[in-house]
Amino acid sequence: MTNLNKIRPVEREYAWILAAAVAVITSIFTWILVPAMLAGNPLSDAVLPILKMAGSLLAAFAAFATLKLFLERKKGREQEKDSAPFNNRKSSSQHAPYTGRVNPVNSHNSRHKTQTGPQFKTDETVWNLELLQSLEWKRFEDLCNEYSKTKGMRTQTTRLGADGGIDIRIYRENGDLMSVVQCKAWKYDIHVNLIRELAGVMAHEKIKSGVFITTSRFTPDAKAFAAANRIVLLDGNEFLDAIKTLPANEQEHLLNFATAGDYTTPTCPKCDVKMVRRKKYSEFWGCPNFPDCRQIIKIRKG
Repeated sequence: MTNLNKIRPVEREYAWILAAAVAVITSIFTWILVPAMLAGNPLSDAVLPILKMAGSLLAAFAAFATLKLFLERKKGREQEKDSAPFNNRKSSSQHAPYTGRVNPVNSHNSRHKTQTGPQFKTDETVWNLELLQSLEWKRFEDLCNEYSKTKGMRTQTTRLGADGGIDIRIYRENGDLMSVVQCKAWKYDIHVNLIRELAGVMAHEKIKSGVFITTSRFTPDAKAFAAANRIVLLDGNEFLDAIKTLPANEQEHLLNFATAGDYTTPTCPKCDVKMVRRKKYSEFWGCPNFPDCRQIIKIRKG
C-alpha cells in the first residue's frame, strides 16, 4: 500500500483529485455497472455481495485518502503563505521568519554599537550594511515593522521594556496570530540560545512560524536550529537584500523612515526618549529623566 507521507510535494498538490476520482469511479462501478452486467447471471447472488463489499472498501479508502491529501495540501499552502513575505531574498540557505531587540534594561552588559554622536540623513545616504548597523535598537525594530507593513502584513508591536521575547506580532486577515518577529540590532553573532528563546515563545503562543532579524550574523548552530523549527533567519545582508527587492519608491520610503531625525542615539526602553552620553567610571548612555529613570546602555568600544 502506498505511504501517503512519501508522496512528493508537487505530486501531492494534485493527488487528492486523483484519489477523489478513484473513489467516485469505484462507487459507480461497484453499485451501478457491476450489478447491471451480472443481471440475470445465476452466479450474481453469490458473487455480487462480495464484489460490492470489496468495491465499497476500496471506495472508502480512496475517500479517506482524498480527505487526508486535501487537508495536507491546505496546510502546506498556509505554511507557504505564512513565510512567503520573508523568503524573497537572494540567499536560499534559510526558510523562516524575523528578529529581536537589544535588551538594555539596567544592564552594563548590553551589546549596543559604539556611537560617536547623533547622525542624520544626507543626500549621500543610501542603503548599505554600514547604515543598517548604525541604527539604534528601537529604530531598527521600527524599520522591521515598517518593512512588514510595506509587504502588506497586519502587524502589532510590543510595548517598550516588556517584549516577552518578541517585538512584532503578525496577524492573518481574520485576526488570528500568524507569526512572531524578534529584532536585534547587534554587532555580535547571534547564537542558538536566542533562537531557542524565540522557539519557546512560539510554543507558548501556539504558532508554528517565527522570524528573527538582526543587523549582524547567525552562528551555524543557530541556523541549524532555526531550519528545524520553522524559524526564518534574516541577517544584516539578507535583510538588505529583502529591502532591495522592493520597488524603488518603497525602498526610498523605508530609507527616509529609517533615517528621519537622529537615528543612531539609542532610545530609553522605559521612557521612549533619546538617551544622553554620561560618564562615571566609563562612558554610557543614560536616560535624561535620571534619577526617576535609571535605564543605561554601556558604550562598548570597537
